[in-house]
Amino acid sequence: MKLLVDIGNTRIKWAVIQPGALESQSFNRSKTGIKASLNSHWKALEDISSIHVSNVAGDKIAEQLSQWTEKQWNLTPTFVKSEKKRFGVSNSYEQAELLGVDRWLALIAARQHARQATCVIDCGTAITIDIVTKYGAHQGGMILPGLTLMREALTNNTSDLNDIAESSEFRTLAVNTQSAIKTGTLYSVTATLERIVDDLKEQYNSRIRFIITGGDAEQLKPLLPSFIAHYPDIVLKGLAYYARQSDRKVKPETEDVTEVVEAVDTVEVEVEVEEAVEAVEAVEAVEAVEAVEAVEAVEAVEAVEAVEAVEAVEAVEAVEL
Repeated sequence: MKLLVDIGNTRIKWAVIQPGALESQSFNRSKTGIKASLNSHWKALEDISSIHVSNVAGDKIAEQLSQWTEKQWNLTPTFVKSEKKRFGVSNSYEQAELLGVDRWLALIAARQHARQATCVIDCGTAITIDIVTKYGAHQGGMILPGLTLMREALTNNTSDLNDIAESSEFRTLAVNTQSAIKTGTLYSVTATLERIVDDLKEQYNSRIRFIITGGDAEQLKPLLPSFIAHYPDIVLKGLAYYARQSDRKVKPETEDVTEVVEAVDTVEVEVEVEEAVEAVEAVEAVEAVEAVEAVEAVEAVEAVEAVEAVEAVEAVEAVEL
């Protein structure tokens, strides 16, 4: 079985590739180490043949994961990195590796089978927003503080707002400090996201779909427009493309199969566009010719009628004479 691992800033999400839908599990991770958590959640896993990882938590966590998997299964994880182009998606960053790998994998999964542009809203410790066209062109994105960062900024930097013993249920008008922080941050984030969604819908003439993911998505979704779809495992689905690709046995001198397919796809799109343009131009040319012929026909008729009129006048004059 192929193990997929998404290591975020606060938790680890994972799944194994099996027939049927991808079913993920997750657990919170310590900032200092993950080996104890791995023992608790992965000790019983068997028949693991490969491990593909998305890691935004730094080198220390990556090293701990590698040490554990090498000891447990004699396997070294493959840590996926953002690339300039892969699986039909092109990275807009000049230095491709600087785009967060979780964002990169979400774009790969979002683009597949998409019939229009897609906006991916990933609500983790930070909130990232990225756009990919239906042809796979990454348009760029933005980053803003998530719920956790906002709440920590308030409680850590304001001495009168750190009473965590109070109830923190959601109420529009809160009656205690923690509820007030929870409500205020929820509305801050959702109001920002709604404005961004409205602006993007206008920019793309409503030809864009919206996906929300990440650990805070479930908290935010009830306050957001219903057309925003929840894809909780989108990063793992992007990882799955890399994991399945590793099965292909490609000789070193052979060109990458995926890149060839992408090149063909690009050419086909360009050809289709060119053919469409040529078809339009051909129709316009025919219409132009028909219009000219119609004008010439009218002029010919008018000329005949003019001649006939002159001959009629001359005939009348001849009779009078």
